[in-house]
Amino acid sequence: MSRPFALIGFVYLAVQAVSIYFGSGFAFLTSGCFFLLFFLSLFATKLRTAKVVPIACMVAAVALSAYAGYHVWKIEPLAELAEKDASITGTLCELPYENNGKFYYTLRVDEIEIEGMEHPHNPGKIIMTTRNALDIEPYGSISGKVHLYQSFGSEDGFSIRQYDYSKRIHMRAYLYEYEGYSVSPTAEKPPYYYALSIRKTMMNSLDRLLPKEEAGIMKAVLLGDKTGLTDEIKSDFNAAGTYHLLVVSGLHMTIVFQGLLKLLKFCKIPHKLSCVITAFGVLSFMAITGFSPSALRSGIMSLLFLAAMMFHRKADSLNSLGISVFLLCAVNPYAAADFGFLLSVTSALSLILLSKPIRKFFLDRTKRVKHGKAFLYSIFSSVSSSLAVTAGTLPLVIIAFVTFSVISFISNLLMILPTTIMLPITALAALFESVPSLSLLAKPFALVGGLIAKYLIFVAHWIAKIPFSLISSDYEFIMLWLAMTMLLFAFAIFLAKRKILLRTVLTLSSILLIAGIFSYQLANCSTARVSILDVDDGISVVVTANRQTAIIGCNAYSDYTTYQYLKGHGIHNIDYLQPLSDETIEYQNLAKLNEKFQTKNFILPNGQYFAGDLEKSLEEVEKISYYEKSAKTILNDDVTIELHSDAKGNYTVLMVKEIRILILSSEYDLTNIDLDLNDIDILITDTVPQHAEYLQSFITVLSMEEQSMADSVKKMDMGNVQLYATAGRGNFHIDIENGRNITLRRGSGG
Repeated sequence: MSRPFALIGFVYLAVQAVSIYFGSGFAFLTSGCFFLLFFLSLFATKLRTAKVVPIACMVAAVALSAYAGYHVWKIEPLAELAEKDASITGTLCELPYENNGKFYYTLRVDEIEIEGMEHPHNPGKIIMTTRNALDIEPYGSISGKVHLYQSFGSEDGFSIRQYDYSKRIHMRAYLYEYEGYSVSPTAEKPPYYYALSIRKTMMNSLDRLLPKEEAGIMKAVLLGDKTGLTDEIKSDFNAAGTYHLLVVSGLHMTIVFQGLLKLLKFCKIPHKLSCVITAFGVLSFMAITGFSPSALRSGIMSLLFLAAMMFHRKADSLNSLGISVFLLCAVNPYAAADFGFLLSVTSALSLILLSKPIRKFFLDRTKRVKHGKAFLYSIFSSVSSSLAVTAGTLPLVIIAFVTFSVISFISNLLMILPTTIMLPITALAALFESVPSLSLLAKPFALVGGLIAKYLIFVAHWIAKIPFSLISSDYEFIMLWLAMTMLLFAFAIFLAKRKILLRTVLTLSSILLIAGIFSYQLANCSTARVSILDVDDGISVVVTANRQTAIIGCNAYSDYTTYQYLKGHGIHNIDYLQPLSDETIEYQNLAKLNEKFQTKNFILPNGQYFAGDLEKSLEEVEKISYYEKSAKTILNDDVTIELHSDAKGNYTVLMVKEIRILILSSEYDLTNIDLDLNDIDILITDTVPQHAEYLQSFITVLSMEEQSMADSVKKMDMGNVQLYATAGRGNFHIDIENGRNITLRRGSGG
């Protein structure tokens, strides 16, 4: 076996991901099975000689045991801290950040006291939320009273909670600011303190040099900091399939690694000393970018390559990747819950396995070209890398995200090279600006970097607008298409030496995808769909029927999800747009959707005042309908929408074919509702209505986070009602055909 570390690393990662998805109980049971298989394989001569099966079984057993043990000894004891008030003293160990008007602080808990608990478990790292910014520096100390809670998500499946675990964050909390707190200055300054200081200085430098959008792009590319990016830019980069450019990954580390080596070679620094200096540079870059899993993966691989260079050995890429994966997974059993890390690994694996064959395919067809071979080689290298990464990461993207871009390889071709150029330019601009005597030198670099950032924003926005560039994995046939494509590729690679079969497979896969999209649209043209989008606590309902679209509700966190859903389903016009509350943030989100999609009818309460950009956005709406207490809109023959408003709040009644749906977005008192509740077939709500026992709908869909759902179910006397929830598990679809035929579907995205 020539690559044992590759086998160990990839098996460990795969088993870890499966364990996270199915939970600790599954891991505990299956670990015994793999230990048994390992011992049985030792008695099978052929298997023992091949070594692959025994090693794989042993690695799988160890990975499963490690995950189950970590969960039992570390995670489960912390459950008793959830929903408790505690007095803590903690040390700020990361830079704070702001999001949606709240401030977030990552703390290492040094002391914890909980009334009624003698020796509470120390949660280690927590994220603490405040409404007001705290005057605290990295490694400063804060003492105060907090409310502890677990991040949303279950103990199995991928969720925000598992993502927090991948960052070694085991609890979240919010500070009781009104009860008082104390902040102490930094007492000790470990090496990471200086890395954080450099990171903060560089971010501030870029903010001073450039406008907000350009600075946001440059901070994301250089440092992986996305707090300065607008939701629209994030949406566009995701739609273009280039969101990975905003994450510190192998591309960034390769530039640092190769750049330092070439610079030191140019300066005629001795070989071994160059390797040592480069290794220090790699470690420093990892620290400045926050030791993200993707940066750690690429950093470890770079260090292994440097070690091989020092001793004049040839490093094996697959073995190096396997070692880095194993080390990260062994240290943290929840590493596979970070999709950034998984994408980084699959991207690296794709480049190693696929890039060279694809480049050779193109070069073989240009052998007779006499001039410009160097230029062609560079072009084919970019194309092959883009195609390799796109193909290799596609299964993971489809499984993990709601949408995927079918032309991401084109956008990568257009954006990877400028990003590569921008990275060192941005670093020089930030460094020069941070030194007062060199600040003038920063401006030309900032100018060039800003122009490249504008170009990236423009390209991402342009590609995001291409019709059907984004496909939703909510389409039921997508998983079947993916499975068929992988089987075809496996067949071609295993059985065929003739390269023409691989091209045939690519052609067949493309035909299957295109045919699937159109046949799906044709098969469902007579079906009305009500989609409840997975937007945490809040409601966003999309109704599609007879090629018309209505959107009801868009709370503070749903504009991005709604945008992705519409783009993924090829929807370009919104025929009906309605808020569910009087909150300004919801109107702003609906205005954002209006800017991206042509809105024909916007439903607004009479007398509502809108200022600034929101008022300007409404000028582009084809029709605005105002209502006092109620409004009725006949969207088409299949859909009628009735909106009601009173002192208790708002509610909406949908009549879709023969199915009557009630949408409640507030804790409405059903005893006062002007509606025959016996006629309601389906209830959609984000809070438990008062006197829920009065409602006899046979289906209830809760649009809320999982923790909220658990609390809500306890409050509701549901009887024989079928209860469903988004709860981080993906969008929920109700397909209504002729008469009262209903099909319930769980979509992707969670």
